[in-house]
Amino acid sequence: MDTIKILEIIGTSEKNWEDAANNAVKETSETVNDITGLEVVSQTAKVKSGKISEYRTTVKIAFKVKSKR
Repeated sequence: MDTIKILEIIGTSEKNWEDAANNAVKETSETVNDITGLEVVSQTAKVKSGKISEYRTTVKIAFKVKSKR
């Protein structure tokens, strides 16, 4: 039986929301092993001079907790 832990992360991108979610997973995977999935919680953006300057995607990233057994 696996134990799963959830982290809530905000990824950013200058391109789009999907890229922001990918960036969140990429950055998290540098320090967290065994990522099993994610849930998109929200999508927001920063606006500058009437245009979107930064896309932000908030995700919940699930990963397996290692057992000492």
